[in-house]
Amino acid sequence: MERTSSHPSGKWPWISGSAWIVRHAIFPLWARRDHPSYRHYIEELERTQFATRSTLAGLQLERLRKLLRHARQNCPFYRRRLDQVGFDVEKLRSVDQLSALPVVTKRDIQEYGREMEALNFPEMLRLRNQTGGSTGSPLQFYVDKERYGSRLASTVRHNRWAGLRPGDWHAVLWGSRLDQGAVQGWRDRLRNTFLYRSIPLNTACIQERDWTEFIGRLRAKRPRVLLAYAQAAVLFGHYLLRNRIADIQFDSIITTAEVLLPGQREFLEQTLGGRVFNRYGCREMSVIASECEFHRGMHVGAESFVVEIVPHQTVPKPAGKVVITDLLNYSMPLIRYEIGDVAAWAEDQKCACGRHLPMLTEVQGRTTDFLVLSDGRHISGPALTLVVADMPQVRQVQFVQKAFDRIVLRVVPGRGYGPHTVDELRRRLGAYLGSPTVLEIEETRSIVGEISGKYRFAINEVTANAPASASGQAEAGLARR
Repeated sequence: MERTSSHPSGKWPWISGSAWIVRHAIFPLWARRDHPSYRHYIEELERTQFATRSTLAGLQLERLRKLLRHARQNCPFYRRRLDQVGFDVEKLRSVDQLSALPVVTKRDIQEYGREMEALNFPEMLRLRNQTGGSTGSPLQFYVDKERYGSRLASTVRHNRWAGLRPGDWHAVLWGSRLDQGAVQGWRDRLRNTFLYRSIPLNTACIQERDWTEFIGRLRAKRPRVLLAYAQAAVLFGHYLLRNRIADIQFDSIITTAEVLLPGQREFLEQTLGGRVFNRYGCREMSVIASECEFHRGMHVGAESFVVEIVPHQTVPKPAGKVVITDLLNYSMPLIRYEIGDVAAWAEDQKCACGRHLPMLTEVQGRTTDFLVLSDGRHISGPALTLVVADMPQVRQVQFVQKAFDRIVLRVVPGRGYGPHTVDELRRRLGAYLGSPTVLEIEETRSIVGEISGKYRFAINEVTANAPASASGQAEAGLARR
């Protein structure tokens, strides 16, 4: 349904009309040119989300067999692993048999990534990507160009569950410099106006004037959906409360990248007016699972992934470590990839929406601490880890804030680490932290994980130890201005 006249945009009918044009003309033409496989996959996904469990299992098994055959023939890393355990792809009868293979870790990708690449895959048909990782462990990997078409289709389907369709203006609170470039030139502005239609605020480094400008843009467009890093959305909610701004409301709030802490869903819904649709994903896989309109759990995109919840002695049952196989990426397959998160299957796998896609409960261990500097700026942990994502000399990092003007960077050295690496780290991070913040760099052999098994990429000891509520902690830095 298009927006009705009860919404402020009803004063300008061309707004809803332009959304229809983008949705039914501009977006399809763009997708056909840049992602030719999109149409095939969106039609499939709209159909298979209501398929029976046995049909979905059959589709997974077919795609898994094809992927394993390809990996054995063309990827030295997987050929070696399959041979080591005597895994016969032709005897594969169930996706459960995958458990016979060792998991692939982030360290495996760092050390053996070249051997994971398919020797027969043309360079021109793949794209390099990278992530700082929510664990602070940088990775570089390849994704098929065709896989981007199926990823786009999956994202569009997940967005539709939350009421966001191509052509709809939507607000975005994001912290990744890899995802969100500055919209500066007239071509960028045209592309955003007539295709992407996002109202972005980069939450990697927020100042008071940034919120003010963002509010002005929201009032001009009145988007009905907010897509945000979970903790950035919470920070935004507190900003609205503190400044008594009541006219910024949404129908849907899509939260991702971080765990929603207890009470934060209710806080966001009360403050921003819409329902929260929690989402789980990562750069290596794109969107993995998200909530539908009934909010009983996050439906996994089973057509594209095999998701396993693997029990571990460090993880309280029924939760386990998340292990994922991407069924559709052939240039650099990720088979039984231990993503570094902890989750559990929903106890009741029946959903009133009629979809038979398996459901996860809340994913644990992806909470981001914002570093709060003495001038009131909030610095996002994921954004800082991405700053060093392309440095192979750095295996893993963790930021620990000791005071408003003192941050310790813990570094697990990689190959080639030395004094020049330290200088480069200071140069890159100095642009974010600024003066008078003191950055101390400590080398360590390892970074100890949390009880959940997840590493924390940023630890704010200042706000964590402050005798304040969750809302007070989020606002502590701005209060010092």
